[in-house]
Amino acid sequence: MKFGKTFESHLTIEWRQQYMRYADLKALIKEGVENAPSPVTSDDYEVQAYYRAFEETFLTECQTELDRVNNFFLEKILEARRKHGHLKLQLLAYSRVPGHTASDSSLLSNQRADSSRIQKKTMTTRQLGYAYAEFYLSLVLIQNYQSLNETGFRKICKKYDKNMKSGAAGQWFVENVMVAPFTEVRQLQRMTIEVEDLYTAHLANGDRSLAMEKLRVPPLGEPTPPAMVFRAGIALGMLIMLLLATAISYWKRAPSEDDTPGLMRMYRGPFTWVIFNFFMAANVAGWQQAGVNHVLIFEIDPRSHLQPATFLEIACTFGILWALSMLGFLHHKSMGIPDPFVFPLALILIMVGLLVVPLPVMNWPARWWTIKLVGRVITAPLHYVGFADFWMGDQLNSLVTCIVDHYYIVRFYAISWLRYERINNCFEPDVIVPITMCLPGWFRFAQCLRRFRDSGSKSVIYLINAGKYSTTFLVVLFATLRRNTEGEYANTFSNPYTWLFLASCVVATVYCYLWDVIRDFGLFTIMRGEHIFLRKQLVYPQAFYYFVIVENLVLRLFWAVEFAILYHNLMTPYNMKTISSILEITRRFIWNYVRLENEHLFNCGKFRATREIHLAALNPRQERMLESMMDETDGVTNRRKSKERIRLGKEYF
Repeated sequence: MKFGKTFESHLTIEWRQQYMRYADLKALIKEGVENAPSPVTSDDYEVQAYYRAFEETFLTECQTELDRVNNFFLEKILEARRKHGHLKLQLLAYSRVPGHTASDSSLLSNQRADSSRIQKKTMTTRQLGYAYAEFYLSLVLIQNYQSLNETGFRKICKKYDKNMKSGAAGQWFVENVMVAPFTEVRQLQRMTIEVEDLYTAHLANGDRSLAMEKLRVPPLGEPTPPAMVFRAGIALGMLIMLLLATAISYWKRAPSEDDTPGLMRMYRGPFTWVIFNFFMAANVAGWQQAGVNHVLIFEIDPRSHLQPATFLEIACTFGILWALSMLGFLHHKSMGIPDPFVFPLALILIMVGLLVVPLPVMNWPARWWTIKLVGRVITAPLHYVGFADFWMGDQLNSLVTCIVDHYYIVRFYAISWLRYERINNCFEPDVIVPITMCLPGWFRFAQCLRRFRDSGSKSVIYLINAGKYSTTFLVVLFATLRRNTEGEYANTFSNPYTWLFLASCVVATVYCYLWDVIRDFGLFTIMRGEHIFLRKQLVYPQAFYYFVIVENLVLRLFWAVEFAILYHNLMTPYNMKTISSILEITRRFIWNYVRLENEHLFNCGKFRATREIHLAALNPRQERMLESMMDETDGVTNRRKSKERIRLGKEYF
C-alpha cells in the first residue's frame, strides 16, 4: 500500500484538519515537475530561477504545515498533562481511603454505613478505570499523530528531492522537523509508562498483564480477522440456501387455511428484526468506509466494538433460526409433531436467549451494552440522556410494528394457545395494542423533557423535539377511534375520526420531515451555489444527500398510499402493514447514515476523539496540588516554552 493511502487510513478522523496535508504537498510537487521549463528550449538561468522559486514556495508550504502540526500537538500535550494530573490526584485520594481494597471491604461488610461508603468508592474506582482507559487511548492517538506527521514530512521531503534532483527538502527536514516540538517523544513516553504503573498498582491489584489487557488499544487500521469474515460468509451462504428451501416448501406445501394467518403473524415480527440486523451491519460497514467514527459517537469501548462482519454473522444467525423454524412449521406433520406452533415459540425463546444469556458467544459485551441501552431508553426520565440513548429510541420508533407483533405473540402463547382458540381471534387489536404503539414515542418524548431539564440554557429546541414525538399519540388515538367506530358510518369519509386521523398524519409528517432534514441532517444551511440545499461539509457524495431529501419525504408519505390502497380494497390490511413496516426500517437505515455523519462532523469541530468520562471536580486544595505537579521538573519551563512556540513557531525549532 502506498504511503498516501496508509496515511489516510491511520489518521484520527476527528483531527483530520490538523494533520500535515500530504496529498496537497504531493500534488504541488507533481505540478512543479509538470510546469518546469525544458532545459532544451530554455536557458540555464531561466531553469534555475524556476527551481529556486518553486523551492521557496514548497518549503514555505511545508513550514505552514509544520506550524499547524506543532500548535495542535502542544495543545494536546497540555491537555494531556492536566488530565493526567487530575486523574492521578483522584486515584491517589481514593487509594488512601480506608475500605478501598478488597480485604478492607470484607472486614467492613457487616457495617451498614461503611458498606454504603465502600460501594460508593467501588463505583468511583470503576469510573477511574474507565477514565484511565480513555486517557491511555488519547495518549496512543497523540503518539500516532506524532508518528504519522513525522513520517509524512520525511516522505514528502524525499519525494521532493527525488523529483527535483535537490537536497534542499532533506536539509529543511533535518533543521526543522527533527527538532520540532511534535517530534519530542520522551514526555509522552514518561506519561504513558506512569499511567501503566498507576493502573497496575491501584486498579489491577499489581497484575500488570491484567492492566495491559484493560488498557490495550487495538492497532489503528486493523483489518477484520479472516476467521471472522469466513464465519460470516458461511452463515450468509447457509441463510440463502435455507431461504430458498423455505420459499420452495411454502409453494409446494402451503399450510392449511386455519394455520396460514397464524404462520404469517407469528413470523413477521422476527423477520422484521432479522432485516433490521442486516441493515445495522450495512450501517456499520458504511460508517467505517466513510470514516464516520460511530464507536466514539456511541461511546463504545474501542477495545471491544463489533466489526461489520460480526453484525452480519449475528443477522445471519437470527435469519437461519427464523428459516429453520418456518421449515419446521411447514413440515411438522412429516416430523411427527402435531402442533406446528411449537416452532415459533422455540424461535422466540432461542432468539431471546441468545440476546440476554451471558454466554461467551455472539459478543456478550456488545449484547450487554445493547441491553443496558434499551433499559436506559425505557427509564428515560430518570437519568441523563446521551446520544446513544436517543438514537436507540429513534430505532424503536421505526420498529413499532415489530414490537406490536411480538406483543401479539406473547398474548397468543400466554392466553390463547393452551385454550385452542381460533387463530384469527388471537390477533385482533385490544386496548394494549395502541398503548404499545405509543410506547416508543413516549420514550423519546420523555428523553426530550429530560434533556430540557438537564440543559443549562433550558433550550426550547428540546421542547420542540418533544412536540414532534407527541404527534405520535394523536395519530394512534385517532386511528384507534376511527377503527372502533368504522361500522357506525355509511363510508369512511363520513366518520369524523377519519378526518382527524388524516389531519394528524399530515401534521406529523410535515413536523417530522422538517426536523429530519434541518436538525438531524443539518441540511438546508446553504441556499445557493454548488451545495444548494445542503451544508458546507459533506462526507458522502453530494448526490446521496439529494436522494435522502427526496427518499425521506416519499417514505414518510407512504401512509397516504396505504390509506388509498386499503380504501379501494386492493390489498389486505395485514400485507399493507407488512410493506409499510419494511419501508419504515429502510427509511431509518438511510437516516442512520446522515444522522451519525452530522454528529461526527460536530465531534470533528471540537477535535473530540475519545470519550469523556466525568469525574468529581477537584476541590481548591487539589487544584493547588495539580498546579504544583505541573510545575515540577519541566512544568513551568515547558508551559512557558509551549506558549512561546505556539506564538513564535520557528524561533524555537
